[in-house]
Order: sequence, then structure tokens, then C-alpha cells
Amino acid sequence: MIVLWILLGLIALIFLLLCIPVRFDLNYNGEATVFIRYLFLKYRVLPAPEPKKEKKPSEKKSEEQAKEKKPNPLLQQVKKYKEAEGLTGLLTLAKDLLKATGTRFGKLLKHIKLKDFDLYVLVGGGEDAAEIAILYGEVCAGVYPAVSVLLGLTNCKPPHGRVSVDLDYSVTEPKVLCTASGAVRPLFVVHHGVQFILRTILPFYNKFQSAGKPAVKSAAPAANKKERTT
Repeated sequence: MIVLWILLGLIALIFLLLCIPVRFDLNYNGEATVFIRYLFLKYRVLPAPEPKKEKKPSEKKSEEQAKEKKPNPLLQQVKKYKEAEGLTGLLTLAKDLLKATGTRFGKLLKHIKLKDFDLYVLVGGGEDAAEIAILYGEVCAGVYPAVSVLLGLTNCKPPHGRVSVDLDYSVTEPKVLCTASGAVRPLFVVHHGVQFILRTILPFYNKFQSAGKPAVKSAAPAANKKERTT
């Protein structure tokens, strides 16, 4: 009985921890900076940690030789699938996978609460004024609808959600500035992650691995035919 109570207590504790929101802060000004906070913990996702010290030339050569000897299994399977299903089949599989991934990610976005979002785009950097004006129209046509969908899914409304696209002929290079902060409960991330693996990754993986393999025929019809002849 004590073991059962301990087990229930652990389950309740894990559920409670999954319900505590994970907060994130994003800042982009030519370089992205992303921090994640959970309870009293804080972790920097971007910029990535500094790379390790460079290895000696002899070690690099040995690693490169090992990589050359061992072929990439993923590339081999892609080649095998292409030979079995053709280029059209491979592209169709990739398109379906991207579509399913986008659908699942869109469902996850509904559980992300953006508390603040500010995007500023400055268009410029060209010598031809007509080309810059056309580029400005294309940027506006792409940025405003995309941000509107994002803010709608994350339930971020004005004045917390802001987007602006400006045009400046004197600017030599375009500029993008973005700040965002929000939170998401790990429970939803785990739920959609498991759903994504079971309903998307595994079926596509099985289909990907079964390329070129002969279909397994059932032995039941042959057995029935034998019984009829006897």
C-alpha cells in the first residue's frame, strides 16, 4: 500500500511539473538570442555554446577517414526509396511529411501564449527605386498575413502583438528586429510530441523502410484452396 501511495505521489509530482509553464525570451538584432526559464532555472539556447577546442590534424584525418569508410545509412535508404518509388514518390513522401508536421506544429502553437511580440522590418538596400518599391510590396504581402496567423494562433492581441514594415531608400541593407516573450506548458509539448511520433513519424518511417520490399502475401487463401481440392 505504501508503494502505491509513493507511486501516485510521483505521478502527481510529474504531472504538476509538466503543468508549470516554460517561459522563453527571444531577441533578434542581426543575431538571435534565446533564453528559456523554468522555475528558478535559466538556460541560453542561442547563441550556441562555444565550440570545443580544435583537434589535432592527425585526429581530424582519422575521423574523416572513418566517415569516408562508413556510408550514411539515411542517404542509402533515400536512394533505395527513390529507386523503388521513383523521384515522384520520394517528393510526394517529403511533401506529405512536411504537411503533417505543419499541421501538428499548428496545433502546438495554439498552446503557446505570446505575452509580447514586436517585429520591425526595414526594406532598402537597392539602387533602383522601382525594384525597392516592388520588394516592399512583396515583403508586406508576406509578413503581415504570416504574423497575423501567428498572433491569432498564440492568442496575442494588440497592443502586445506589433508588426511594422518600413521603406527607406537611403538604407544600404535591409534590417529585421524582433523581440518576443511567452510561455508554454510542457504537458502540451509532451502530448503533441508523442502524437507526432506515433501518428506521423512511425507511419512515414515504416513506409520509408518498406520501399522495395515484396509485400507479404497471406497463406490463408492457399490453405483454403488445398482444402477444397481434397
